Amino acid sequence: MNKRHTQRQKWWWWSLMGVILVVLLASAAGTSPTEGNSDDRLFAIAAQIKCVQCVGESVAGSAAPIAIQFRSEIASQMKQGRTNDEILNFFADRYEGVLLTPPSTGVGSLVWVIPVIAIAGAALLLAESLRVRRSRGPVQQPSPEDEALVEVALEARHSEPSVTSTDTTDDS
Repeated sequence: MNKRHTQRQKWWWWSLMGVILVVLLASAAGTSPTEGNSDDRLFAIAAQIKCVQCVGESVAGSAAPIAIQFRSEIASQMKQGRTNDEILNFFADRYEGVLLTPPSTGVGSLVWVIPVIAIAGAALLLAESLRVRRSRGPVQQPSPEDEALVEVALEARHSEPSVTSTDTTDDS
């Protein structure tokens, strides 16, 4: 087997592993229900809304009175047959900055795009550095002359007297 064939097999293997990883992550993420009146749907929507009274908590995880009120409003709107987006828009219209997920349009889309670009760039840099490293060939071993120089330097270092600061005299 030649070197080019072996490299092609390695890239094929890594590509296959990448596809499998993406599929597993996508299937593990799951989707929250978008219809009905289940508690799963209620808490999935509530998890996307920031509690206006609490710091760093969503409406789903807060026990504050306003969070309880928000959850009952979500349940009421679910019973009216509203979609998740309609319910989230209801809260976004009444409370500025209440949604925990950034918008996917305008400047807010940068929050979604920049990490993808950064990860893709990092993967390309890693692939390029691995390619360059492989093209350099095997690491050179030190020559016998280099080893002899190192041994001489180590012997010279060990034969020097060590300097200590114990020579303190008192002139009193």
